[in-house]
Amino acid sequence: MDLRPATDPADLPRREAGGVSVVSLPGGAPPGAAIQPSPEVAFFANPVFGIGLSLVGAALLATAVWLLNKRRQVVRVRKTLRWIACTAGSLSLVLGLGTVANWYAGWLPNMDAVRIRLGLGHAAGDQAELAASAPAQEQLGAEAIIGSQAPLSRPSPFPATNPPPAGGAKEFSLPAPERLNLADNTAWVYTPPGYDPSGRVAYPVIYLIHGSPGASQDWMASGGPAVLDQMIAAGELAPVIAVAPGVGARGAPDSGCLDSTKPGGSQVETFLYDVVKPWAENHFPVATDRRAIAIGGMSMGGYCAIDQALRHPDQFASVLSIMPYGGPGEAGQNMKSNQAEIDAVTPLGYIPTIDTIAANPLAVWFAIPGSEVDGQVGRETKAMAAALLERAQDVDVHIADGQDHTWKMAIASFPIGLRYWQSQLDRLDQP
Repeated sequence: MDLRPATDPADLPRREAGGVSVVSLPGGAPPGAAIQPSPEVAFFANPVFGIGLSLVGAALLATAVWLLNKRRQVVRVRKTLRWIACTAGSLSLVLGLGTVANWYAGWLPNMDAVRIRLGLGHAAGDQAELAASAPAQEQLGAEAIIGSQAPLSRPSPFPATNPPPAGGAKEFSLPAPERLNLADNTAWVYTPPGYDPSGRVAYPVIYLIHGSPGASQDWMASGGPAVLDQMIAAGELAPVIAVAPGVGARGAPDSGCLDSTKPGGSQVETFLYDVVKPWAENHFPVATDRRAIAIGGMSMGGYCAIDQALRHPDQFASVLSIMPYGGPGEAGQNMKSNQAEIDAVTPLGYIPTIDTIAANPLAVWFAIPGSEVDGQVGRETKAMAAALLERAQDVDVHIADGQDHTWKMAIASFPIGLRYWQSQLDRLDQP
């Protein structure tokens, strides 16, 4: 079966924007600025430090080998020095190579990421407290916090301060029913600088889905809050709230955000709509109008974002899908019982015929690493983009030259996707 659409994105025009080569599909947002917002980078994410430490480690190990063969030395002194050199060299080499790997992957950009990964919280996490008017955490059936006439937050530059304005992020345990059989029922919530929990202002909200293997803290630890802070403070993005749930399934870390049809399987998709979204609306002043709601993700989360938005377009209007796949892959085998069920959650196959987007059109932004343009991710993403274009959807595809399938790529591309989302939010002011 040929899944390629008639329109080939490879034939579309390219333009340069801040070191990022962009394939722009009609109706997309303008490219981002040359200077991209990014998280602060600590020494343990610096490649120069990592390479230097690795060289020191290699030198110490070489010294240990030299001492092993130096038979004229006093035996006891030689053994002690050899042990010290070997231990210090091994640790230096491991830490140095780990630093280089961390720089490449972008998993721990700074000390705040370390705090989050260790379960110590975000440095400014106290700003994400539940609103005083929120119902008890167990009650998911209460009304949304925002008032019916609450205006949507709009971009507005913050005055320059030292330190610069910062939002907060905090982890919450969600009251998921046992019948959902989840491996993780937590969510991290980012609240913007100047956050007002009263409900007088409705904040646009984006639901961010991690990759696989992964967990709810990944978007926060990898630098998402810093990017959001900088864009909001600069007036490039309206103050928004970001909700990052855990979407792991029991026995299947790669869930694809799907409900399992196997006996006793995890119901991750139900978790998103019966728990995560109602909980966020009950506890934070997030917009409930689909036009101000986005879903985003990277890798497995990128697939999840596009698949969920296409099958639930009444829930989301914008999609930020970073290095996605065109189908569930391993998640399909993990969560579904037969090929027909897998086909039903494979966007690459169902986009040409799905009827849900006719009444609720989507604005979709894709990002592809430069290293994967001609690989599976690149081919399937471009095919999905062209198929959506044929369905008259608003689509933009960005190709990040020099990037690979990493969290570093996801965070580097995130500002461009946020600008695209803001371009959709700007349209809400238009008649």
